[in-house]
Amino acid sequence: MSKLLIGIIVAIGLSGMMYYQFSVVPMKNKLEEQTKVILAQDLRDQEQKATIEAIQNNLKQTTQALSGLQVKNQQYESQMSEYLDIFRRHNIAKLASAKPGMVELRANNRTKEAFDAIEADSKRISSLND
Repeated sequence: MSKLLIGIIVAIGLSGMMYYQFSVVPMKNKLEEQTKVILAQDLRDQEQKATIEAIQNNLKQTTQALSGLQVKNQQYESQMSEYLDIFRRHNIAKLASAKPGMVELRANNRTKEAFDAIEADSKRISSLND
């Protein structure tokens, strides 16, 4: 009888081990794999959210810079129309023939100012590259 009892105990033990090996271990492995996949997806989601936030911040900065540039452009266009209006109202050729010294002096001064402004802008742009 003891042999039978030992056989039953051994059979129960073997079936328990087989159940553990063929059922529990694969479930543990699948659970570990699924945990790794979920962690990877969470990391990916965090990176995507950070990227979206960075893009939105960049868009805000770009929009602000663009609006500033539009305001400056409107100012420049208004100045340009004022200057063109001055040229339309005055006959520069007639004034130059009547008072050549005055026109030449003013033209030379304005030309020097324009070249100095271009030179200053060139230096500023050149220093940005450094």
